[in-house]
Amino acid sequence: MSKRILSFVWFFIVILLFIFSVMYIKEESSQHNKQQIYNQWQYKYIVKTSQGSYVNTSANSKNRIALSEAQGYGMLISVLNNQDKASESQFHDFFTYYTHHRIKGTSLMSWRYINGSKTQKQTDLNNNATDGDLYIAYALILASEKWSQHKPLYKTTAKQILNDILTYNVNHNNNILTVGNWANASSKYQNLMRTSDVLPSFFDKFYKFSNNSQWRLIKTKMLDSLYQASHKSKVGLVPDFIQVTNGNKVHSLSQDKNLKLNKHDDDYYYNAFRVPYNLAINKNKSSKEKQVLTEMMKFFSSLQKISGGYTMSGKPLNKFQSTSISAPIFYASSISQRWQTLHREQSFVLDYGSLNHNYYDDTLLVLVLFS
Repeated sequence: MSKRILSFVWFFIVILLFIFSVMYIKEESSQHNKQQIYNQWQYKYIVKTSQGSYVNTSANSKNRIALSEAQGYGMLISVLNNQDKASESQFHDFFTYYTHHRIKGTSLMSWRYINGSKTQKQTDLNNNATDGDLYIAYALILASEKWSQHKPLYKTTAKQILNDILTYNVNHNNNILTVGNWANASSKYQNLMRTSDVLPSFFDKFYKFSNNSQWRLIKTKMLDSLYQASHKSKVGLVPDFIQVTNGNKVHSLSQDKNLKLNKHDDDYYYNAFRVPYNLAINKNKSSKEKQVLTEMMKFFSSLQKISGGYTMSGKPLNKFQSTSISAPIFYASSISQRWQTLHREQSFVLDYGSLNHNYYDDTLLVLVLFS
């Protein structure tokens, strides 16, 4: 081998070693940053009590608030984190708190509990929020697969929650999940659907776990409703809430002023922000899931800056950027080379030296980082 060729080979090897070194350092830095963000989130939001741990959702230090949604997030993050012993212990602390705050006679969690308050509203204690119990059940199933110590308990509890969701949170006229047990047949909100409750990968897991085909039907009907909502938007977005008729036709809440919950029900806002993540985490997407997600990613890719909320025509509602909208997009854009530019643009969510926003922003960020 000539000296010239040998020099070229050594030069090529050095270049490869340099590239691999940069990639390794970048990955190590990313993992360190992720763990640092997680540690800050734990310190800022997790509260330990004699009845277990919960994720505090309130900025008010006197009256800390536990939400079933936050409990589900905390439990899922604990399972997804790979610090086995610490994660397992933290998960069980979350589980213990959940068991102390269930609606009497069910395995569903009370949607809100105000710690430090002398009086609790009965509606807070007697009502559930469907999304919270979906996350708790899903986390319990994953925990039963990951850890052996409490496996029978976690499996049994997950089955009980799934049975209660099907008993108290299903509109049997259209086979969609209601927003809570309070949106029953006597309520004007029975046909209300929260778009972020469309969790295809969860529903698949629930079917495999329980062997109950009703989860397949729920997945089909809710995904079809989400698909209809996406096609009604000029830019492929979906609103926080939609109304699904007994014939499974989708309408906006603006068609009935009596159904309004808040002024952003018909906008892509804090509930709907979760939809890109919900669809992206499913490894076996249906054609409808792919279409809805693709249309959303196309819209976000077309923007110079992503703001905190949009109308269904694509008009920005705010000028500020928000981690709660960008973190799910950051994750969703990571699953395809097609959206790598968008992924890089949304990576600003990792740049913060500390978590200083709010429970929702910070928790969604930690969730997507460990998914």
